Amino acid sequence: MSPEIAPLIRHEDADPLPAMGTMATHPLQAAACLGALDELESMDHDAFTTRAQQLGKSLRALAGLGPVRDVRGLGHLYGVELAPGLLWPLMKEAERRGVFFYPFTGAGHPRSEGIVVAPPLTSTAADIDFLASALFDAVTALDQKA
Repeated sequence: MSPEIAPLIRHEDADPLPAMGTMATHPLQAAACLGALDELESMDHDAFTTRAQQLGKSLRALAGLGPVRDVRGLGHLYGVELAPGLLWPLMKEAERRGVFFYPFTGAGHPRSEGIVVAPPLTSTAADIDFLASALFDAVTALDQKA
């Protein structure tokens, strides 16, 4: 996502997930999904598995660190649950480090919140390192402010 578009989606009153990704149901999204399936069939699955393991190991290291309540996921799709009230401060810290995440908020009481970590399947090992380092630094910075 371009830096010009991100501020339009990332703000406290927005719930962007219904309009993005697999939750969107329109012809353009369907075409993108078919293209993604074609790309998946042509990928080096061993390299993909290695990067997915790298991502999982990096993200699971965040569990219990400062504002992080839980880390759940598999492959290239993870959720990082945060202590209440820390979603938007973490999003801002991550953006300062050049990384943008999908926010999520749950229903019920207490309401859960966190970020979705879903790097592109074409990410390199260096991309995964960058993302994990940026998130670790953002969590650490947020923890130091508390």
